[in-house]
Amino acid sequence: ETGTIYSNFTPIIKSPVIAYRISGPDVLDVLKRLTKSNFNKDHSRVRIVKLFKKDGSLLDECSVVYFKSPKSFTGEDVCEVFLHGSPLIASQFEQTLKDFKIPGLRLAKNGEFSYRSVLNSKNSLKQAKAINQIISNDSFSSLEYNKKLLFEGDQASGLVVLRDEIVDLFSEITASIDFVDDEEFNFKKIMKKIKLFFDKCHNILQKTKNLKNEKNICKIMLIGSVNVGKSTLFNKIIDKERAIVTNIKGTTRDILSNEFVEEVKAKLPTLPNQKRKDLMETGLDLDQSNTISKSEKWIYNMYLEIFESTQDSSGAFNWITGELQGQMRKLEIENLPSWFESRLLSEVIVLINENKISFTSGKTILNEMLQNETSPDQVASEKNLYQDNDEESILNFVKETIEENSDIIERIKAGEDKLVGFLVGQLIKKSKGTVNPGLAKEFLLKEIEL
Repeated sequence: ETGTIYSNFTPIIKSPVIAYRISGPDVLDVLKRLTKSNFNKDHSRVRIVKLFKKDGSLLDECSVVYFKSPKSFTGEDVCEVFLHGSPLIASQFEQTLKDFKIPGLRLAKNGEFSYRSVLNSKNSLKQAKAINQIISNDSFSSLEYNKKLLFEGDQASGLVVLRDEIVDLFSEITASIDFVDDEEFNFKKIMKKIKLFFDKCHNILQKTKNLKNEKNICKIMLIGSVNVGKSTLFNKIIDKERAIVTNIKGTTRDILSNEFVEEVKAKLPTLPNQKRKDLMETGLDLDQSNTISKSEKWIYNMYLEIFESTQDSSGAFNWITGELQGQMRKLEIENLPSWFESRLLSEVIVLINENKISFTSGKTILNEMLQNETSPDQVASEKNLYQDNDEESILNFVKETIEENSDIIERIKAGEDKLVGFLVGQLIKKSKGTVNPGLAKEFLLKEIEL
């Protein structure tokens, strides 16, 4: 609906001030009738004026501010009237506005001032919603987030950056198609950018989900030794004699149920000492446990999930803190892709432990999974990374390698043990990387009788 609207924006209770906002095309007309003066040249200036009822009798003497369109909250002409804080005066003020019988002048609906600010591009929809959240939320983290949204606009939500990135990406694809003769169309590079874009979308959605899951209350736990004043402080905070206060130790326990205590325990985060203890029980040493316990939450959770799946504490630790984080830095990935799960890295570790792939092949598979939605088996099959563990096949490669390197064999028998590694390398090269290096070396040493 159009027209001029008004509403109080402070509670109508006995207080120092009760404030009203009026917004719309008839604001100057309303002010002229109320104050018998012209506000047209008094933009953004506070004036102390007398307010009059329709019959000319004095209503109040108070502060009035006029904001000329578009430099106002709603983008329309706006005035704010600060009455003395009597509900009776507020009632007379509203009745006076009705008595003027200005066409279209009416009481505003809930949120209508913010709604008009969105329609007139003074605020985005997110900023308008943030105003309501700032007023209604009791969570400090939510308060800070919504303040950023309100004061910084969509930049704070990350949507502006996403919009710019998708526009740039669209332009790059279009240019590559339109000028295919002039520019090289790098499909893999574009697909990588697209995947990174969707990862950022996923992270923003996850962040929003986490904010929604936050409870809008502050939880405070009072912790201290016996008889230091916890109950007294609790009673002062709630302004009631709820907790028992005596010199007898432990009297407050009777108001806490066991179910409540267990519920609180379940919601408490795992403390650092307990984290280290839990990690050391999986087989990590103290230094390794400290590294994982002090890392980001996703690293801690991933380690526990991979250990539970593989029962390999050393493998889980080395792959997460070494290869995984190293490749993420190399690929400039800040957050794991949405498709990357702990089970994928677990599968890589199991394949290595079962001698089905080499450690080097595991690194290749991990690199591929960080950039594309795939699985270890799929990458290993496509890139022919599975090792040949067939003893007869390996033995044939060993014999061929020995025949082709008889001079090296003589030097090894003469004491040049380091050349064994060279022969293993030649063997792996001959098999095109398909043989198990461990078995290859074992069979090689047997054949040359070392």
